[in-house]
Amino acid sequence: MFITVIQTTATEFILSRYQARRGTLTFLKGVRQQLDSEEGTVSDILAAWKDECAGDRIILALPPAGIAMRELTLPISDRKKAREIMPLELKGEMASDADEPVFDALPLSGGRSAAIWGGQKQLAEEIAACAGSGFEPEIVTTAMFSWHRVLPKDGAATMAITDGEAVAVYVAGQPLFFRALPKGGERPLDATIAAIELAREISIEQIFTIGPARLETSLELTPLPIAGALLSTFAGDSNAAADLAPHFAMAEELLLGEPVNLRRGALKYTRQTARLRRKLRLTYALAAALVILIFAEAGLRYYLVRRDVASLDTSIRSIYKEVFPTRAKAVDEVSELKAEIKRLGASGSEGVLVLLTKLAQAKGDEARELYEVDFDGNQITGRGYDRSAQSVTDFKTKAGALFASFEVSEIKSRPDGSVSFAFRGALKGGGK
Repeated sequence: MFITVIQTTATEFILSRYQARRGTLTFLKGVRQQLDSEEGTVSDILAAWKDECAGDRIILALPPAGIAMRELTLPISDRKKAREIMPLELKGEMASDADEPVFDALPLSGGRSAAIWGGQKQLAEEIAACAGSGFEPEIVTTAMFSWHRVLPKDGAATMAITDGEAVAVYVAGQPLFFRALPKGGERPLDATIAAIELAREISIEQIFTIGPARLETSLELTPLPIAGALLSTFAGDSNAAADLAPHFAMAEELLLGEPVNLRRGALKYTRQTARLRRKLRLTYALAAALVILIFAEAGLRYYLVRRDVASLDTSIRSIYKEVFPTRAKAVDEVSELKAEIKRLGASGSEGVLVLLTKLAQAKGDEARELYEVDFDGNQITGRGYDRSAQSVTDFKTKAGALFASFEVSEIKSRPDGSVSFAFRGALKGGGK
């Protein structure tokens, strides 16, 4: 992600660009130019940066004098709820309702909140000017609301920070007061600090300057310490870090915090929403394609299963016709085959399979052939061939030991010297 910060002060136009990665910023480039410079206009700078910054998240920092503020006793830490209440709290107190205001809120220490607003028409003009140059801002703010990002952690309990155009006061790291310094008068910072200390009954122990602050004052000012993330963002270049510290603070607030933003309501930033909507549209299309593929796969699986079942049914019918060629079409081939197998007594103690086993034992390894076997209840009959009458007698003797009774008859000679015979036997135990 890339972040571009655009700021216009009373005398200068400042632009800087950063790359955000894993919660840290890296400074890429920046430019600072006097508004009355003859070297080039703001439009020239924006045109030169336009292609490079396409797709960046843009922050527009307006001069603090163009933003209105008021403190309210509103002990609500939820900024969204505070934004909804503030128009009602300030109704009738603003100078004019002709230009509908756009509000944001910022909690302050001591259970108070800062109401921050700007005229919708004025803000729309600023946004349109940037958008026309290819830099539509996502955030419209003022630099001073992000200065807490660069305050030293080991600083005084009560401190102030100024860039010459505005001042912010913090107590124990919490914001207490924000104000744009007046243009007229002598030493506006001195008067503002004195008024704050008197009104709030506090003593500001340390005053930091941020950026190239230029102002007349009798107060003791301390340049902002350049260290930590601020210094590492600018790769150890303390001069660049000191010069662009306000921009770093705004970029980090966008990256890690919740910046004060006046692009709300009718001015709401929609490009990101449109981009998200396009991404969601693609996601929905992919999800729909996935659902279609799932149903297509299910349909294909169903077709294959139906085909396999039909093939199995065909095989069963073919087997049934081979086993029972004279029978009419069966209602349920599988059930009838099971019934016939059961009727044949495949699992019984004197069933057909047991019978055939006994005949095979009686036949032994001799060169005899049993070509016909009939089984009816407890009686077994059949015919066969053997090499001699004596061999038939041996067969009768072996079979007699396996059956309740066993007889051979119709022993006849064949032209090849072998004999044919018939046999009849009864099963032990009366059969099945």
